[in-house]
Amino acid sequence: MQQLLSPARLAPYLAATSGEWADAIKLYDWNTRIGAAFFESIHYLEVGLRNALDDAASAHLGISWLTPTSPVLTPRSRKTVVLALHHAGGPTAPHGKLIAELPFGFWWSLLADEYNRRLWQSALQYAFEGPIRRRRLHAELDDLRRLRNRIAHHEPIHARALDVDFARVLDIATRVGAALGQHIAATSRVPDLLAEQEPAP
Repeated sequence: MQQLLSPARLAPYLAATSGEWADAIKLYDWNTRIGAAFFESIHYLEVGLRNALDDAASAHLGISWLTPTSPVLTPRSRKTVVLALHHAGGPTAPHGKLIAELPFGFWWSLLADEYNRRLWQSALQYAFEGPIRRRRLHAELDDLRRLRNRIAHHEPIHARALDVDFARVLDIATRVGAALGQHIAATSRVPDLLAEQEPAP
């Protein structure tokens, strides 16, 4: 197992458990399970967020806001749309399929300063239930995006303040929609796993 998982990959776990192999592999197992649980919760947040942003933009700007020639998107974002449209099946692909093909990073980028006037003020602010601070949301989503990417690449997350990460997931999801936040809170395995094992320092 040590060779198959690789010494480099196991190093953070061994360091966190004073070099004890049995404890290190237990921590590795826990890291795998907590990562999977977070991925489930972030799944709901990502899908809910992208649909809420698209609904708001479509309602205030029209469905053409999300096209390869959209005047409200930056050249970089338009390139992302072109690639997603290709993966979705081409120009005649259903709008919903295009939404699903766009990465989390695309939706996160729409909350950056460069989109404050062209998208946020005119449309995206209406995607949320109640007032929300765009810059803070952008920063918090960036942190969750990085967490999501670490999980996707099977990296260690056990040293993070995972209780803070989960609170952030719930907070943003609730701002997107109370029902979304409630569903994640009711179904997530994260709290039980956090209670099951205190991560090593």
